[in-house]
Amino acid sequence: MNKRGLHMLLPWLKRACRRAASAGAMTLVVVCCAVAGIPLRPVWASDLENKVKSAYIYNFTKFVDWPEGEGGTGREPLRICIVGNDPIRTVLGELSNREANGRPLLVQRIKDLKTVGTCSVAFISRSEEQQLPSILQRLNGVRTLTVSDIPQFAQKGGMIGFVTEGGRVKLEINLRAIRQTGLKVSAKLLEVARVVE
Repeated sequence: MNKRGLHMLLPWLKRACRRAASAGAMTLVVVCCAVAGIPLRPVWASDLENKVKSAYIYNFTKFVDWPEGEGGTGREPLRICIVGNDPIRTVLGELSNREANGRPLLVQRIKDLKTVGTCSVAFISRSEEQQLPSILQRLNGVRTLTVSDIPQFAQKGGMIGFVTEGGRVKLEINLRAIRQTGLKVSAKLLEVARVVE
């Protein structure tokens, strides 16, 4: 398309971008804003980032194996627990009633840390950064996959940390912490992550 054609198309693209944003169509917002040269508002970028993290967590339930007798067997739900206050809670809630490896997913926020050991996956919110050492201590030896976007989470003893670099969400995996609990991680997951100690 020549410059004149693009110039005529820009007003339409800008209107489409605004309509998509109001409708909550985040993927369309990102694409059309990139084409039209419109910077993303921080709230849109944040919403998209939460959707990406939620998609990752869903895939963790498919690429991590819990040993027999742990985290439930057969058709018992895989519990994804949210520790603390986090905007990802709403997006993660959409995973409820979906399945992973034939097991239903149950997403819930927990208020009492005494029950965190009954979770299959524990997403630890940034609001709990000060309590992180005690939370990880409570989960020491428990087969609960710990996930967070707290800075240097994997280096601090967590299992899978989200790191945002250049506007992209990347993974850091503490393989030693995972193996110490008896959980098994698929090679496919390791291929897209950076392994840290």
